[in-house]
Amino acid sequence: EMKISKKGVVLFIIAITFIIKCASEDEPDTISEIVVPNIVKTDSQLRDEAYRADPIYGEIKTLEDYWIAFKTIGENQYGYSFEDQEVKIFTDLTIANSDSNRDDAAGIAYGSCEEGVINIAINADYWAEYSFNRKLILMWHELGHDVMNAAHIEGERAIMNTPLPDEYDLDIFKKEEADLFNGKDLEFFDCDDPYFN
Repeated sequence: EMKISKKGVVLFIIAITFIIKCASEDEPDTISEIVVPNIVKTDSQLRDEAYRADPIYGEIKTLEDYWIAFKTIGENQYGYSFEDQEVKIFTDLTIANSDSNRDDAAGIAYGSCEEGVINIAINADYWAEYSFNRKLILMWHELGHDVMNAAHIEGERAIMNTPLPDEYDLDIFKKEEADLFNGKDLEFFDCDDPYFN
């Protein structure tokens, strides 16, 4: 028969505790830390957030929503009455500028000087690359042609300038939008020109 003394049990427990403690000191601490990366947003992303926070622009989700926002602003803030429109806004991979032989137009308004019709083609390649802010500038530009019959103008940052201006901070865009709806420095198409008929 094997006799185990209390002293032997105590020594056995001390030895096991020592072995376990030594083994755990050799292993690195396994406490997990969640590292949250410091994400730095670009100026364009910050601008887009400001535009998306706007109660009208923030509702834009589809191509036709750009027309709805344009119409809402024009009618509610500037007194326009755009009436009912047949709206056709689409993206196209083969868009070419009808005013020249360039194949790099960002958009074309086919409905200029046609009352009751909005017909705009957007270059799908540009559209895929543009920020929300830049898409809004492009759509206001094309809607300016199509709905207001506004021609291109020379101006440092005008929405109707071509090529399109770079991105705007929201407050600058709203000023340019007001200039567009108020007709500031706009030139208009001669809708009697055979080009439009």
